[in-house]
Amino acid sequence: MSDSGFPGEFAIPPLAHTGLFGAFLGCHAISDAIQVLHTGVGCKGKTQVHLVEHDLGREAHAKVGWTELTEAEWIQAPLVRLREAARELCRRRRPGGIVLTTSTAVEYTGVDLEAAAEAVEGEVGVPVLALPGVASSPDLYSGYSAVVRALLGRVDWSRPPAEGLEAALAGYFFHRYEHEQAANLAELRRLAEGLGVNLGPVLLSGEPMEALLAAHHASAVLGLPYLGLDDAALGRLTMRPAGVVGLPLGLRATTRWLQALGGLLGVEPERVRRLIEREEGRASSRLGLARRVLSGRSLAIIADTPLVAGFMLLAQELGLTCPLVALLDRSLGGEEGLRALLDQVGARIPVTTKVLVAPSLLELRDLGGPLEPRAGAAPFDLVVRPDLGLAGTGWASIPTVEVGFPARRKHFVFPLPELGYAGAVALAGRLMDALFEAH
Repeated sequence: MSDSGFPGEFAIPPLAHTGLFGAFLGCHAISDAIQVLHTGVGCKGKTQVHLVEHDLGREAHAKVGWTELTEAEWIQAPLVRLREAARELCRRRRPGGIVLTTSTAVEYTGVDLEAAAEAVEGEVGVPVLALPGVASSPDLYSGYSAVVRALLGRVDWSRPPAEGLEAALAGYFFHRYEHEQAANLAELRRLAEGLGVNLGPVLLSGEPMEALLAAHHASAVLGLPYLGLDDAALGRLTMRPAGVVGLPLGLRATTRWLQALGGLLGVEPERVRRLIEREEGRASSRLGLARRVLSGRSLAIIADTPLVAGFMLLAQELGLTCPLVALLDRSLGGEEGLRALLDQVGARIPVTTKVLVAPSLLELRDLGGPLEPRAGAAPFDLVVRPDLGLAGTGWASIPTVEVGFPARRKHFVFPLPELGYAGAVALAGRLMDALFEAH
């Protein structure tokens, strides 16, 4: 409970999107899928609006449809309306798959969503992924991961993998069709190819449903934290060698990602070592210039837990201090999860770093300092964060690198990565641009 006596769990969070939006975002990340929201009249969630200013690469308005149950249908036969709506949506939109969700109110009726999905699939002839419970899940990341796990559950892992070294990547957080996403995926594929590995389907990455369901061709599966599974659970689900690592953001985290990928597929250790040595050498020489400029500066990091971990590692590599990190999610592990991600590369949370877990919007707004700070009086030299409700606060005057979701003021028409060795260099350049206020 806060000092005011108001229960903190009811305070407005900086990122208020819940699991239902995350499910919609996951559906958006499958190029030919649609979401069917089983709900009552007037209960439509205008989820698409939240992507209008964030994703300039592809509009989202045709990605969702609603059943809009009347009172009589709600009481008598709620599944009849669902099947009718799904048939009509498929007739008009010709999707490659359906993500089936319900509002919280419909969940309370005890509807068997998985049975409904099976019935709908039999009528429309495309895969239907049921996501029971996402309407009441705690944040968008839990809804997004539910889509990825449902997809993994539909892959026929009993089929043999393809010949050669191929890996599937599960749990990539694809939140818009802009060119930083394309650049991230191209960088990860480039690094995998350096090991002689074909990076197959990436769940999720804007690929169509059919391509994602072909993940059984992979002989190993590498997970990222947004998947919401550990190594053992991922291995049981896929019947493949599997592991989960942190985001390949920064040099050490990218090196760990490559080591994990090579280890799962039995790549010769010497080949892994040579690739890492070459790539780290190239990136390190370029980061040296940025380090001379950024070293000793203070960086606040406000993001989801995996992204915070990645930026903390990159900050250390650039000589930046991190007096404040704020974890915006409620489902990705909190401070314990942050420590575990850093521990993968032998790093720790500095004793001088304050860690906030799921802070309220008011709490976060106060930490930005005064709206018009005196020269040199701003609490941080730089901040990495999404575009939150921080206008009119001291945060607005702090040089900012906008990352993650939502990013309404930073868009990419040129492929500029954030992940991998190339991403580390690109982010160092963005941090320098922000500091010098020259873009």
